[in-house]
Parts: sequence; structure tokens; C-alpha cells
Amino acid sequence: MNKNSLLARGALIAVSALLVATTAGCTNSETPEPAANATGAAAQVLGGGGQQAAMSVKADPAVAALLPAGIKASGTLKLVTDPTYAPIDFTDNTGKIIGLEPDMALAVANKMGVKIDITKGDFNGILAGLESKRYDASWAAFSITPERTAVVDMVSYMNSGTSVLVKKGTEGNFHGTMDLCGKTVTAQTGTTQALTGLPVLEKACTDAGKAAITPLLLPQQDSANQAVASNRAQAMLADNALTAYYSQIQPEAFAQVDSILVDPALVGVAMAKDDGQLAKVFQAAISSLMADGTYTKILDAWNLGPSAVKSAEINPAVAG
Repeated sequence: MNKNSLLARGALIAVSALLVATTAGCTNSETPEPAANATGAAAQVLGGGGQQAAMSVKADPAVAALLPAGIKASGTLKLVTDPTYAPIDFTDNTGKIIGLEPDMALAVANKMGVKIDITKGDFNGILAGLESKRYDASWAAFSITPERTAVVDMVSYMNSGTSVLVKKGTEGNFHGTMDLCGKTVTAQTGTTQALTGLPVLEKACTDAGKAAITPLLLPQQDSANQAVASNRAQAMLADNALTAYYSQIQPEAFAQVDSILVDPALVGVAMAKDDGQLAKVFQAAISSLMADGTYTKILDAWNLGPSAVKSAEINPAVAG
């Protein structure tokens, strides 16, 4: 069990009672199975001051001076995310994109002195969109891996980890990774959990002579959540922030398996590989937010303060 992963999970548990009280008695006739998209009042309680902190950020001339000429001329950063990954990137009941990263994106843009234009995209196609210069950058809960930094530049801003989410009432069947053997395990296509986590677990099961895992990769996080809620899958791999979030705002539907935690990984904002200038701007902007305290305020607003890093790095060396 990794201390950082445990801390991130534990910090979120502190608001569990408040979240449950906020969502009690709420119904949505258009969403018969709310497990797929848990938003609304509880999300607003959890994220409360993050956007306020981001909106109050003033431009930093030293950061703005580093902007590439094209972005400086347009005055807008073209961003893309897959808003199906609460509490990092998701939508509220009005369709507005909210979460930790939209708040960070706004704060960073304000440091640069530009506006943001956020487009919704499919997670599995975002990196290709960056490579083709369709977007300037993406905040989409990207874990930093050697494979990703080979094709795009990434600037770290947070730690995350992998945890397991199961249907409420079944958590007693899962005590360690070997309990996933013989089960259908889902993850979102293109995520670290799908690309590396599941294959490692599959091999561990077969190497131990146990029944193989049946992987179920789905294009959207909401679909993976729903697969667990509908018994299509018995478990889901996702970031610990996400699994903790859903187990708290929908305790009647989901449970996080506390005993299965995987080492944390750095999370970063991604952008096309050029001469590295845009990466330098993001690094400078995030560093400026760290220095003035806004970075901590936004993380704390989403109860992810223990996931903070001490510095923002460009393409940091990480294990493959």
C-alpha cells in the first residue's frame, strides 16, 4: 500500500458524510441509472472554491512573455478534454465542464493572460488531436508515461494512483489483486489502467495458475462505471480520485476496494511537441500558481491536497 495513494483516498473520505447528505432525496427522471454520471449538488459542494480561486488569478508578466506568438496573437488557448472522469474532468447538470482540471486550466490561462476554449473530445483520440495541432493542449487526467512523452510534451502538476471500484455489496469478495482473477475487469480505453494496469494483472493471474481476467475496455469512463453498476463487469480500474469520488457520492451503488492500491503516477497537461516553448509556458504558469498559493487552493477545493507535487516538470523521467 502506497502512502501517497492512501492519503489521497483518505482526504476524500473526510467529505463523505456531507456529500451523501447533499445527494439524499435527489432524483433525475431522465437518468434512471445515475451511476453513469454523478454530478449536481454534490459536485458543487466538493469543488466549491476551485473556480473562484482560478477566476481571481491575475496575469503574470513573466509567464505571458513566454507565450508563443500564435497564441499571444489569438489571445486564446484551444484546449480539449474528455469530461467523463469525475472529479477531474466532468460536466454538471447544465452541461458545463467542471472539475479539478478545468479549474487548473482557467488559473493557468489567467497567469498567461489569455482565454480558454475547451472542446469535448474522445480520450483515446486526444493525443492525435494534439499532434495534428487541432488543439494547443489537453487537460484530460493524463498519467505521464514514456510512451506519451515520446509523442507529446507533458508538464506534471499532480500525483495520482490506481484503485479498484466494485458494485456495493461485493467489496467483501476483493482483498488483493489476485481476487480479480477470473473476473471481468473494465477500464477506459487509452488510460494507463487499460494500457499497462490490466495487462500486468492479467499476467499475474495466469503466472499464478489462476483463472484469467476478462478485460472490458470501453471508450468513455461513464460507460465503465455503468458496466460495474449493471454487473457487466465485476470491477473497474481507475484513478484513486475517481473511485473515491463515486464511492462517496453514490455509496448505495459503488464501493472502493481499500486494500487494492497501486503506486501513484505523475499526472500532467499535454501539448504537441514543437520546440518546447509552450511546455515552458505551462511550467512557468503552474510554478507561479504554486508560489502564490492558488495551486493549493484548487487542489484543496477538490479534496486532493495530498496529491500535490512540489514542482512542475517538463517530461519528467518516469518508469515505463
